[in-house]
Amino acid sequence: MTRGILTLLTFASTVLLPWPITALLALAVAPLEPLVPFATGLFADTLYFIPQSGGFPLFTFYGAVITAVAFFVRSRLKTGIIGE
Repeated sequence: MTRGILTLLTFASTVLLPWPITALLALAVAPLEPLVPFATGLFADTLYFIPQSGGFPLFTFYGAVITAVAFFVRSRLKTGIIGE
């Protein structure tokens, strides 16, 4: 239940709050739900797409990096504290 609420809060913050707060929420949710930063980056890039910007999806790139780090950390901690 908490994971779902944090995920929805992260997506809502993409629309309602400045990007640093959204980034902090995505970082906070990443250990629990590793794909949330990537999905939030896709959502932000889709929502704020400007054709003249060059077309590089920066938020998606950062979300993918955070997701990769979260999966790595989660796999290392899975047998420890997360697996309980």
